[in-house]
Amino acid sequence: MLRAFVILLLMCCASLGIAGDTSAIKFPSPDGRFALRVADLKVDLIETPSGKVMVDLGTLWINRDDEREREEPVLVWSADSKWVAYGTRTFAAGSTTVYFFDGSVFKELALPAKLPEPKIKPRKGDSDVKLKGYAEEPSKWINPGQLEMSSKLMGVGRDVGFHYMGSIVITIAFDARHHASVKKVTGTKTEVSE
Repeated sequence: MLRAFVILLLMCCASLGIAGDTSAIKFPSPDGRFALRVADLKVDLIETPSGKVMVDLGTLWINRDDEREREEPVLVWSADSKWVAYGTRTFAAGSTTVYFFDGSVFKELALPAKLPEPKIKPRKGDSDVKLKGYAEEPSKWINPGQLEMSSKLMGVGRDVGFHYMGSIVITIAFDARHHASVKKVTGTKTEVSE
């Protein structure tokens, strides 16, 4: 009887261990000290050797009716591992947050209040474009303190119904006090599909 109980207990512990291990470590910093941990839908920036949570990044969104519609995390590190940009992205939305590591903690930095957006011009046959979504996503650190990010605007033509996606690339520069400003913006690149 005791033997059966011990076997049952071991099986339960093993199945709990397997079921509970749904975490993934992604996007390690260049120095290997930090990484992103995604456990189920919970996201944290962690110190890799210890697993200590440095920043609670919240929970990823998922459409419970269609699990293919979900936020995907993106993490971009500067070469010196002190600057990090975290983004979440769905098919029609996305946002970015920037952090600076001061030697002991990551401090959240504000992006410029109003970032430039792509300008979508309708194709011949469409009088206007009804906007359906906006997403910004970090791309890369050009150097510490200079972040390149994409900004995308999605829409549908009001008359013919073409699908539009306009995108621009924005370079954000942070000064010595970590105040952000827009340094450069590319022209809008528009993709159209029927």
